[in-house]
Amino acid sequence: MSSKFQVMTVSPARRFWSLFTVAFGTVVFFVIVGFASKVLRALVEGHVAGGLRTRATLALSGSAAGECLVLVLLVLFLHFRSRSLRELGLWQPSPLRGWVVAGIFTALYVLMTLAALRGRAALNELSSFHLYNSLVAGLSAGFVEEIFFRGWVMGELKWSGLGPAVQVIASGILFGVAHVGWGLLTTNINWAVAFGSITATAVLGILYAIAYLVSRRSLMPVVVGHMTADILLEPWLVLAALSAARASHL
Repeated sequence: MSSKFQVMTVSPARRFWSLFTVAFGTVVFFVIVGFASKVLRALVEGHVAGGLRTRATLALSGSAAGECLVLVLLVLFLHFRSRSLRELGLWQPSPLRGWVVAGIFTALYVLMTLAALRGRAALNELSSFHLYNSLVAGLSAGFVEEIFFRGWVMGELKWSGLGPAVQVIASGILFGVAHVGWGLLTTNINWAVAFGSITATAVLGILYAIAYLVSRRSLMPVVVGHMTADILLEPWLVLAALSAARASHL
């Protein structure tokens, strides 16, 4: 078996601190992204025209700003440990099977999500709303979230001596929990939207974690796949979540 998939023998203290680091890092991710989104809405919302599209744009822009800050903090954390993003798999080559698996998982997720949106995703719409939010979501979430939840989380868990199965499941679950904010897009929490988002993104996270291992821990296939999915879906998913939250409180 490849050394990349071997489980290391580590001390209980090392495993504890590694698990604590992953848990704490995920909380920091959630807090920073959520806080950045709320701050941007508070600063801008009263000065621009209202409406679901404006709120969706503010939510995605705030999340993107927060995720960029998370990436900066992660780079600093890795530098403190004399490590780099490349060691997590960024810019590392992947075998063809990694690209194939990531492509299949991305296609399945996109098709299933489009079916769930029931025609509400105007993929052929050429508008500033569509183009801006697609690029913002794709370039920020698709890049940062894969580095964080696949590269860093799975790397920390491997370093703690946990095997591939635990790495895959934990990466997916934490990725799902980090998306609970879908149900918090309004002041009235929509638990149905939040639970649905957690479940869907947890499944996607598990699939991308598998693809990451198949890619020999190269992040490139999952980054490209995640970017593609977000560019196609993200603005319409946010609009659907906002619409559902508003409808449930009428």
